[in-house]
Amino acid sequence: MQSLSREQALGLAPDATAARAASGQAVRSRWTGLGHDDRAAWGECQGSGASRYRCQVALDDWATRCSCPSRKFPCKHALGLLLLLADGVVPEGPRPDWAAEWLAARAGRPGAGSADRAGSADRAGSADLVGAPGRAAAANPQARRQRAASRDRKVDGGVEEMRRWLADISHGGLAAAQAQPWTWWDQMARRMIDAQARGLAGYIRRLAEIAAAGGHRADWPERMLDQLGALHLLCEAWTRREALPAPTVQALRTRIGYTQAVSDVTETGERLTDVWAVLGQRQDDDGQLKSLRQWLYGEGTGAVVTYLAFAVSGQPLAPGLPPGMRTAATVVLYPGSRPQRVLIQEREDAGRPLGRLLGAPTWDQALSRVADVLALDPWADVLPLSVRGVTVLRPDAGLAAPWLLRDSESRVLPVLSSPEVRWSLLALSGGRPIDVAGEWDGFGFRPQAAATAGGEGLLVS
Repeated sequence: MQSLSREQALGLAPDATAARAASGQAVRSRWTGLGHDDRAAWGECQGSGASRYRCQVALDDWATRCSCPSRKFPCKHALGLLLLLADGVVPEGPRPDWAAEWLAARAGRPGAGSADRAGSADRAGSADLVGAPGRAAAANPQARRQRAASRDRKVDGGVEEMRRWLADISHGGLAAAQAQPWTWWDQMARRMIDAQARGLAGYIRRLAEIAAAGGHRADWPERMLDQLGALHLLCEAWTRREALPAPTVQALRTRIGYTQAVSDVTETGERLTDVWAVLGQRQDDDGQLKSLRQWLYGEGTGAVVTYLAFAVSGQPLAPGLPPGMRTAATVVLYPGSRPQRVLIQEREDAGRPLGRLLGAPTWDQALSRVADVLALDPWADVLPLSVRGVTVLRPDAGLAAPWLLRDSESRVLPVLSSPEVRWSLLALSGGRPIDVAGEWDGFGFRPQAAATAGGEGLLVS
């Protein structure tokens, strides 16, 4: 049996929501019939109703199957079983018939070892997995198409309900929406989850957070309108998806909540080998889940991609590439949202100093590259920017004005970072221009790396 750590188990999660939910399923009392042998682990997990979900994991390649209706692969129950397995609390025991049938079906299908890692058949229903292996293999493509069409119809219904909800907000006004309690937002978010459009639910919960912050954030109307506009655009694009270019449809489906298994990306994703400069890194911890985002700039290809990792609080995060350094590595691209998310397949050296920061000479040129990204994925909300030769401008004492970064053409962007970062930038500059790299969210810039003009770059946050 392969060994498995909690970090590796969470590394199989399709997104942060699934990783966070997994910890709630990794509770021994929620499971009955837990067991494992040299080929598989299994158990029955208590669902939201009276029924229990049968869940199983193949130990040769970590393929999973669960009888729950989730379209995330692995689902939260499978991830919970993987976490229990990593904790060593799944006892050895005899394999139940339903787990044995699944293993037999996997062994009988052509190419089972690689196809099952993608998980499309194993983690769906059981009807196409039991019986003659040849017939099951032939039925799988049609069953997949039927499941995909069924989900699209559910999303269609959710999007139509969302359009009516947005129209009601438009008629009532932002102030009326801002005054609504959390339960009002949460109810709609749950309806989008029922419609298998978790991405839409995420937008609604961000709207709820903006509404809750309205008492102490002067820019809440602008931020709420921005999120509402993105939701409206998502709904309109979904209803007209047949007319959109393929890259935008990929981004649209990702933003709606369609996911792709890590193993699927590993097998089919495009690979890029380059020297990657880690010019930005952000770590967050909400008490339940830790996350890491790195911005990677390819020196040879010019590609800018993002690496994401998640871990339950108290557990270490997969580190990505060395922050504030340049490292030769091969990455695998996820399809969908832009800038594209990557898996790090192989590091080819231990890293070297960051050197000069790569960047555009002005804010306008840096933002023109953002426009290229938004042309394909207009829902991209956090984007990397890097620009050379900006001057740090701090407001006069006593003024409640933002700090600014002014470029050589006297264009400015506001700085949204903490006081420590802002003062670090000012100290580094000594009143002279500096080079910076960081994140732009449409409202302001968060510097993550900086250097004296033409000098050695270093991380500042």
